[in-house]
Amino acid sequence: MSTQVPALGSVLVNRYELVEELGRGGCAVVFGAHDHRLARAVAVKVPIGIAGDTAKVGRFAREARVIASIHHPNVCAVLDSGFTEDGVPFLVMERLFGESLRATIHRAKRLPVGDAIAIGLQLLSALDAVHAAGIVHRDVKPDNVILVSRGGCDPLVKLLDFGLCRRAARRRADEETMTREGALVGTPEYMAPEQVIGSATLDARADIYAVGVVLYEALTGDRAFFAKNIRDILSGVMNKRLRPLREARRDAPRSLEVAVARAMSREPARRHATAAELQADLVAVKEEIAALARAAQRRAEAEVWDLPTTPFQRRLPPRRPPAPAG
Repeated sequence: MSTQVPALGSVLVNRYELVEELGRGGCAVVFGAHDHRLARAVAVKVPIGIAGDTAKVGRFAREARVIASIHHPNVCAVLDSGFTEDGVPFLVMERLFGESLRATIHRAKRLPVGDAIAIGLQLLSALDAVHAAGIVHRDVKPDNVILVSRGGCDPLVKLLDFGLCRRAARRRADEETMTREGALVGTPEYMAPEQVIGSATLDARADIYAVGVVLYEALTGDRAFFAKNIRDILSGVMNKRLRPLREARRDAPRSLEVAVARAMSREPARRHATAAELQADLVAVKEEIAALARAAQRRAEAEVWDLPTTPFQRRLPPRRPPAPAG
């Protein structure tokens, strides 16, 4: 049985024509495709080399069910799934037209504070829905966050790639994972310390940690734990003392520095317990920034429109002395 990825031009299940390759990783290829039945653009994800492997096919099928169960505007939606003629499973997802947060940071170097907060709020809204479904994403990073342009509005944030997600291990029935137990799962620079040591009880706080790392990078333009090899990256995650946020961003409020530092705490118990909790902190920072801006605007207007404190009085011309007699 062939395990090759379908070629461009292939039509899957007499419906989805593969038009272009959008991205390729070690585990899967994502194609831009045309849905002939509904005449629309879609994305098709095809895993690499899993045909005939019952366990891997099962994990991929679970990914489809996981994403399909989450109905949220900030989560990339699964529209359909199926198998190629060679027995390779595939997912059909909504086609997103935008750029990754990774590309945005690379282009802008660092994001305005307000933009970073807006992106963080939407990302946390997505994770709140994911966690409510009992899922830990485990691979939150700028590459998996797509910013979809909306004319005149803030970009719409879309969280994608649930290939590494797992059930939160709250009870034994939930401990079946979509990846091999004991393997290093995730992108090292964004992995929480408990993820690095292979904890079997990961919960939502691992994703919250990753959001903190993403926010730090978006605000400073620097990857928190960048290194040339995985060993040094993981050592940094476990031991490195980060440069405080406000040393790199003087315009960042102290409250934002505190929120990001808390999200990135090495001890899970010190982090925000839920995505909604970190979201509330960011909303408070946003309101603080808005209040400061309003106060500055009022001061500026007062300086420009500094009206006199006494009523206007008309000044009469001086009286002329009387003309001499004679």
